[in-house]
Amino acid sequence: MKLAFCLFKYFPYGGLQRDLVRIAKACRERGHEIHIFTMQWEGDLIPGFTLHLINAKGLQNHTRAHSFRKQVKAAMAAEAYDLVIGFNKMPGLDLYYAADVCYQTRAREKHHFLYRLLPRYRQLLAFESAVFKEQETTDILLISALQQKEYTACYQTKAERFHLLPPGIARDRMAPSNAGAIRANVRQSFDISDDDFIILMLGSGFKTKGLDRSIAALAALPNELKQHCYLFVIGQDRPESFQRLATHLQVSDKIKFLGGRPDVLNFLLASDLLLHPAYHENTGTVLLEAMIAGLPVLTVDVCGYAHYVKEADAGNVLASPFKQIKLNAALKAMLTSNQREVWRQNGLAFGKAADIYSLPERAAELIESRLKQTLNKLSFDKAMTLTGECFRRQKGRTTQQITIDDKNYFIKLHTGVGWFEIFKNLLQFRLPVVSAKNEWCAIQKLQSIDIGVPAVCHYGERGINPAKKQSYVLMEAITPSISLETLCQHWVKEKPDFTFKQKLITEVARISRLMHEHGINHRDYYLCHFLLETADHYGKQKNNITLTLIDLHRAQMRNKIPQRWRVKDLAGLYFSSKDIGLTKRDLLRFIKQYRGQSLRKIVTSDNTLWNKVIQRGEQLYRDHR
Repeated sequence: MKLAFCLFKYFPYGGLQRDLVRIAKACRERGHEIHIFTMQWEGDLIPGFTLHLINAKGLQNHTRAHSFRKQVKAAMAAEAYDLVIGFNKMPGLDLYYAADVCYQTRAREKHHFLYRLLPRYRQLLAFESAVFKEQETTDILLISALQQKEYTACYQTKAERFHLLPPGIARDRMAPSNAGAIRANVRQSFDISDDDFIILMLGSGFKTKGLDRSIAALAALPNELKQHCYLFVIGQDRPESFQRLATHLQVSDKIKFLGGRPDVLNFLLASDLLLHPAYHENTGTVLLEAMIAGLPVLTVDVCGYAHYVKEADAGNVLASPFKQIKLNAALKAMLTSNQREVWRQNGLAFGKAADIYSLPERAAELIESRLKQTLNKLSFDKAMTLTGECFRRQKGRTTQQITIDDKNYFIKLHTGVGWFEIFKNLLQFRLPVVSAKNEWCAIQKLQSIDIGVPAVCHYGERGINPAKKQSYVLMEAITPSISLETLCQHWVKEKPDFTFKQKLITEVARISRLMHEHGINHRDYYLCHFLLETADHYGKQKNNITLTLIDLHRAQMRNKIPQRWRVKDLAGLYFSSKDIGLTKRDLLRFIKQYRGQSLRKIVTSDNTLWNKVIQRGEQLYRDHR
């Protein structure tokens, strides 16, 4: 299926951005088509993704977000996407990956009521409401259980719309067998001895992550200890204000701003402590990354994943409300504690035992689950815009194969045949086929008389004017399978197994007899419209013969079919089997099975019918050649 992933800005080292890539890759591995919509893309393009750069207008972030949403909406209307997955809050999402905190809650906690009069507040609140308010249908992929209470309190969001994901820690953050050598190389490259301490701050968004608190805690260390401490800051953000703070507190020589980097694991291994005193943090993926790399953690309880640090006993978690003096004391205590090796080993053991790696796979499963729900609740407009591999396109009708959750479907879209086609059929004394209803009814009828046909998942019709009537029928594909036309085309050179050929002729005759006895004629009755279910995609036959009759859009249904339509069906079958090497005995076997009588009785009572069938079949063959 065709999936649209929406993100305001992409840069390689952001946690949200890495989650998007990993989830999108998991979906691509399941066979889905991935499109990324973003205002900004930094770094290399990702193979297998189609990137759409949106030129959003506006001087401020919220006005650019509004422009982005407007252009994405237009793109969704212009091209059919099966699902829209958002990594920022905005209207029109089928699923939202909830990595951000509740904006309404934070705005009320941190700002004066006058703030809520600003256009920025109204814009961002409208975007959040479009995802979470009670009457919306967006599924919410939670990465922290703390979020659900806040969103429910503000928007009365239905509980069944929330789906809690496991942490999505990349396994490449686990300490490798040569961790000691990596640690030594990094420390040597920065001229830091084994007696010195590296305190690591990791993550983009320095203000949110509490970098000012970390700098203050470093400055508060006793001078003797401070001389042996260095604060490494890895992340993509503007460092100027924090550099000024470090200069003011006289620790600028102790801090190294390293920017965003791809070699984060090396610094996790080289450091002695992860410091993460965030102001607010939905999850805190870096806490788990540090733990599984064997790096002790000092953090605060507002981080969604802080409880893992406690449960694993892999460091220290400070309780709210935050007090700088407590952080200062905890940093000093942890750096001088003889428990550091215990915390390290506990973190490593936790990484080997806990399920903290399956977020991308679980998110992909939920996305596919939403695809199934979309199929079950398929709207008419959505059905008419489904796209896939086109098998046949004729005036007013298109047949396409689509895939949902690794399962194949065929959809026939009828978009109106026009008055010319209707009058042409009427002048030929034929009822025109103006919608998918005919095929839907034929399938229901044939199912009731034990003839194999595709399973119908959905049918829809709209309009009164027969020339412009729109309709569709969505059916399960028969896979793996092979058409009898393809299967039998080599029989002249390579004779098939006699028993298998006998079974096949008998089954085709049975289907033909039942169909005609119940007043149904196909009108396009050729070998190519019989599918044989196979054991694999290479055409290997199953032990049992299972045939499915397809392409029933022109089928006619009466109490009793006129002789000419019976002749047309049987002549079509005869014509399409002319070049597959059937013998006279094979044809007689079909006739006997079709009539359910002895050949002697058929010759005396049915000779006229079969002469007409052969004459018409031979004429079709001559015309075709």
